[in-house]
Amino acid sequence: MSQSKHNPIADMAKDAELEHLFSTPILKYVLPDVESLNDSLRELILEREKSTPSESKSNQGGWQSSGDFFRWGGSAVNTLSNYIQKALDIATAKLNLPDNFKFEFEFYGWAAVNRKGNYNTSHCHPMSTWSGIYYVDPGDHVDGGNGGLLELSHPVNASVMSFFPAILPPEITIKPEAGMLILFPSYLQHSVRAYWGERPRISVPFNAHARLTAM
Repeated sequence: MSQSKHNPIADMAKDAELEHLFSTPILKYVLPDVESLNDSLRELILEREKSTPSESKSNQGGWQSSGDFFRWGGSAVNTLSNYIQKALDIATAKLNLPDNFKFEFEFYGWAAVNRKGNYNTSHCHPMSTWSGIYYVDPGDHVDGGNGGLLELSHPVNASVMSFFPAILPPEITIKPEAGMLILFPSYLQHSVRAYWGERPRISVPFNAHARLTAM
């Protein structure tokens, strides 16, 4: 009887596949040459802040408009709306869904201004498909660069108790940049760390709902 020359331990080390199932898709892109766009959006948002009371949701302090931002009109709002529409299409295409599924997106957004000491508590956006943020002005980078960071929490809450706790991170943070556009699944818990800068931190968060148009 011939003896197998295979070493199962060595074979397992060489050939075993570690798959990352149920990954969380995040699209992040910094739009180039948007200084003029951001100047117009900043002026528009800060002017609206003066005359409109703030909504109160996850924001602790600061100012947040109602969800009608993309109905404010004007070339700057329309330009940003177009960028977001394209980003939604691009991110969805990268999911490699079956080709026979076609979607259109209906989205709405609001303007948000955080000032010194303001933050957003952890929350998600139910009844949407994608959520996202466009950063008009990230504000000042103070507090060691940690102020005003976007924090995305691990989608499996129990993982922090059992799967390499204190070694694998329970969240990731993203440092905003002017012109940065971020998309993530609306189920993902997220928050904004307290901001300590002097200049207003201005963003346009939004939610998008996918509508199936063909299959």
